[in-house]
Amino acid sequence: MSVKVIRALLVADRAATDVVPADRIVAGVVPAESALPALSITHISTVPVGALDAAAEFSLVRSRVQVTIIAKDYPGVKSLADIVRRACNFERGLIAGVDVASVMRDTVGPDYQDQAGIHFGSVDFMVTYHEQN
Repeated sequence: MSVKVIRALLVADRAATDVVPADRIVAGVVPAESALPALSITHISTVPVGALDAAAEFSLVRSRVQVTIIAKDYPGVKSLADIVRRACNFERGLIAGVDVASVMRDTVGPDYQDQAGIHFGSVDFMVTYHEQN
């Protein structure tokens, strides 16, 4: 659910899609042959929030989602990290069919470069939403 939320926010953001076409904003791993830049969105973990009511229709959960930024150069990574942050941070409401209480930026980084000269960075978000019991 949380990956779907972050992808929907990025695909709906004009600043993001002006740099990275929607088909290169992917849930999961970006295929090796993809053009750059690209964004990979992956689920890290999910935990319940606070006390739960087993009789309730929904529970509140919090998921960590990582957006990995893949670009040809370091300035491209940094620029896209800022675009990703602005597209997703502090969003809430019904997003991609999910009742989202909040999207908050969590951790940023690390930045690195692989042996092929491709640059990577990441931005993690905490997505708090209602999950059906």
